[in-house]
Amino acid sequence: MVSKFFNKVYFKLISFKWGSTIVNSDLGKRIFISKKGFISNTKINNYTSIGRNSTIINADLGKFCSISWNVTIGATQHRYDNLSTHAFSYIKRFGFVNSDKRIVTKTKVGNDVWIGANAIIMPGVVVGDGAVIGAGAIVTKDVDNYEIVYGIPAKSGGYRFNQEIISILNEIRWWEWSDSKIKKNINFFKDPLSKEMINKLKVEN
Repeated sequence: MVSKFFNKVYFKLISFKWGSTIVNSDLGKRIFISKKGFISNTKINNYTSIGRNSTIINADLGKFCSISWNVTIGATQHRYDNLSTHAFSYIKRFGFVNSDKRIVTKTKVGNDVWIGANAIIMPGVVVGDGAVIGAGAIVTKDVDNYEIVYGIPAKSGGYRFNQEIISILNEIRWWEWSDSKIKKNINFFKDPLSKEMINKLKVEN
C-alpha cells in the first residue's frame, strides 16, 4: 500500500513534507502539501498548494488554490441539539455503539482561491472561484466567485474585480486551459488585470 501510494505520488510530481498525513484522498498533479498537513477524505485538484499545519477534511478543492498555514477546511462537526455534544453515540471507539456513523458534510472550494493563514472554513460551505479568504477569518456562509471575505464571522469586503470583468472570467475559466495554453499566455498572469487585458483574453479564449 505504501509503495503503491508513493509510485502514484512520484508520477504525478506531488510534493509533501515530513509529518504530513494523507488518508483516503484523491490528489491531482503537482500538488504541494507542506509539513504536518492532515488531509482526509478530500479531493485536491491540480497545482493546489497547502501550507504547514493545515487540516482539510471531507472537502473538494479546485485547481490553483493557494492555502496558507494553520488553515482548517471542513472542521469536524458535533451535534449540539442532542442530549450530549460528545461523539460517543455515533463513534464506536468509546464502546457504546458497534459502528461509526460520523457526521459528514462536504465543503467545496473553487479554483484559484487564496486562503490566508489561520482561516477556518466550516463544513458545508461553498467557496466560489477566484475568492479570497482573509487571514484569521471564520467562514460560516457561502462565498461568491471573486468575493473577498474577512473577519469573525467572515463578512464581505467587496470583490476582486467589477462585475463586467467577473462575468468574463466566469466564462473564460482559465484554470481549465491546457498547460501549453497557460504557458503561451503567461504574461497575462504577471501584471494587474486591466480592461485591455481582459479584452485580449476574450479573443484568446
